[in-house]
Amino acid sequence: MMDAIDRKILNLIQEAFPVTPRPFAEIGRETGLTEKEALERVRRLKEDGYIRRIGPVLEPKKLVYTSTLCGVHVKEEILLETAMEINRHKGVTHNYERDGELNLWFTITAKSLEEIDTFLSGLEEKFSLTIYRFPKKKVFKIKTIFPL
Repeated sequence: MMDAIDRKILNLIQEAFPVTPRPFAEIGRETGLTEKEALERVRRLKEDGYIRRIGPVLEPKKLVYTSTLCGVHVKEEILLETAMEINRHKGVTHNYERDGELNLWFTITAKSLEEIDTFLSGLEEKFSLTIYRFPKKKVFKIKTIFPL
């Protein structure tokens, strides 16, 4: 079970993870814990599934990368296998099942559209799929915070 300190840690690291040589010491200072206690709590929160990952959110365009949102209809009997194959590409940032005709949606980022197309064409051939590509036109940034 989470307590008030766990919730404070989650609120803190959602807003701005400390980018310092000793981030868990900083989290500890902010929450009244030692560095070791803060690290142990974050590890437990991750192991318990409250934290999916800790890492930067980079701007692909500034890094000269491109990304595409993809939607595809996948038969239920090969859905898991297809999703796992999609996840093998290091540039897949989201991959989720949805209701509707296009029941699997994912976002892929790569150095070029050619790299994306090569990967997607391989998936289409391997699983006999038609993957619809929705390249971005305009980015609308949102800040998602789950206050606890």
